[in-house]
Amino acid sequence: MATLNETFFAAGGRPAGFDYLRIALACGVILFHSADLMAGHNVAFDDFGGALRPVYALILPMFFALSGFLVAGSFARSKTLVSFLGLRVIRLGPALVVETVLSGVVIGLVFTTLPYRDYFSSWIFWHYFLNIFGDIHYLLPGVFASHPFPAVNAQLWTVPWELRCYGAVAFLAVIGVARRRVLLLGATVLFNVAVLVHQVASGDKAAVVTLPGIVLVLAFLYGIFIFSFRERIGWSRWLALAALVAFLGLAARPFCAWGDDLLPLPAAYLTVFLGLANPPRSWVVSSGDYSYGSYLYGYPVQQSVLAAFGGKMMPWWLNFLVSMAVVVPLAVGSWHLVEKHAGRLRARLFGLEDDYVVWRGAVAAWVKGRRRGVVVGERGI
Repeated sequence: MATLNETFFAAGGRPAGFDYLRIALACGVILFHSADLMAGHNVAFDDFGGALRPVYALILPMFFALSGFLVAGSFARSKTLVSFLGLRVIRLGPALVVETVLSGVVIGLVFTTLPYRDYFSSWIFWHYFLNIFGDIHYLLPGVFASHPFPAVNAQLWTVPWELRCYGAVAFLAVIGVARRRVLLLGATVLFNVAVLVHQVASGDKAAVVTLPGIVLVLAFLYGIFIFSFRERIGWSRWLALAALVAFLGLAARPFCAWGDDLLPLPAAYLTVFLGLANPPRSWVVSSGDYSYGSYLYGYPVQQSVLAAFGGKMMPWWLNFLVSMAVVVPLAVGSWHLVEKHAGRLRARLFGLEDDYVVWRGAVAAWVKGRRRGVVVGERGI
């Protein structure tokens, strides 16, 4: 059985599975949101006895596990936290800024029921732009207020949790754990146990609609763990099947909420297994990475489609198809006009990091020289 590392290099170091998986997960989010928005409630949890909940619950942990696995590779290549954190800002920030501005100005002006003067003078409008900094606000004044879910972009709730994931990596790097895989594994398992114990001790066994954000952080950390041990973990269809069965069983209604705390590891392995698959590339993944743009624009477009139909409920599949027809060009534009150009800042970032490394070395040498001078002075030589 080939290891994950062998499978990775067999695909030339860039398996297409991760690219297809990203876009599939983004479309999955839009699909489930179409059903929820048109039904006015969480379909996966409230209908069919909650049978769809495990499928819906699989999407975000896979997103975060995929991010953890790939971010771990970026961290391994980074000289310092300057480039590691800088790359994260470059990847997430510019597209989020554009989406926030478009939602606040374009969608807001088109669909608000308030006079424009009242719209722009509302503190709700100005607070919405804090989304740019990860301080998420969901409402715009007079926008989608009559909808079952009035949030302009409810999907942004995951952004602060992703930022916490990057902060966790930075913290683990500072204390010397991030690059020591045994310690990293121990810290991740202990954290997982602590989350589970807290859940059990709280006595709250009520089933929840969506996964807690802390579960997404765990999925991210397990993605890092699998990357760290990729030379020892096998790429196995049987393991992937077992992981899928374990996830679906734990996410089922009888076991949540405590079962959710055990989901991240099987979700992470299944994610990496699928990501390391290497199907032939098509233009969908060869021409750009449209997953982030789809993720950002999906919910506000779906709300806009609903509003354009007069706020009247429509078949979920119609909302999905119309929304995708709008989301796809927005995602393509986000990549080619914003995200790809922002990526060019990486060269400046690496130059800044090189300057920082030189400065840090010079400071260390100066401190070492000062200490040596003090010692020599004390000895009277």
